[in-house]
Amino acid sequence: MLDMAQPPVLPLLRLLQAADSAFPVGGFAYSHGLETLVATGAVASEDGLADILRRYVQQPLRRQVLPAARAAHAAPSPPRLLAVDGAFDRSLTLPGERTASRAMGRRMLDLAPEIDPQFADHPYRRAVRNGEAPGHYPVALAALCRSFAIPAPETLAAVGIRALDALVSAATRLGVIGPSAGARLVAGAAPALAAAIDEVLAEPVRLRFGSWFPVLEIAAARHPALPFRMFAT
Repeated sequence: MLDMAQPPVLPLLRLLQAADSAFPVGGFAYSHGLETLVATGAVASEDGLADILRRYVQQPLRRQVLPAARAAHAAPSPPRLLAVDGAFDRSLTLPGERTASRAMGRRMLDLAPEIDPQFADHPYRRAVRNGEAPGHYPVALAALCRSFAIPAPETLAAVGIRALDALVSAATRLGVIGPSAGARLVAGAAPALAAAIDEVLAEPVRLRFGSWFPVLEIAAARHPALPFRMFAT
């Protein structure tokens, strides 16, 4: 329950800070396969990136990331939250993606007490720090949002827009687009993201996640073989 002794806007301020791209969880180190697509010429323009974002919303976000965040936010107990984290871990087929999500989630949990000191004793945070759970980013952010009394729709919106921002930021650093194009792309993808969030909220909470986006998955798998790399994955 929301502590009414606190200013009503405080949970929103905490959400905005936690989901901001400037919050140092290390997402800048990962391109999630985009660097390979740029290096091979498969993505070379704003239009090409718009198509990637469209399919990213339809598959990884709609089928995998958002349902996991929804299940984490709805988890009635710490064991259930750990089950969500484990199920999401098993749904990631690429080691690089699994490593990136874990690294960002664990960093989020490490820094969460800087936003809210009470989160330092959260059972999920303790489990991840003790090596009892992988600590994936969408699960960690959803758990944090629940502790802030942020409703599920806003939580999924934060998870989704953060994922889109990460891809657009990578494309900007790779020189495919500029900041203005990045803003257009995220705004253009927002209606599809909103529809995906509505669909996830309307369906039963589940612990089976998976998506089908072979273009990005193959690109991510080929990333370690690039002769020059800007990103960790």
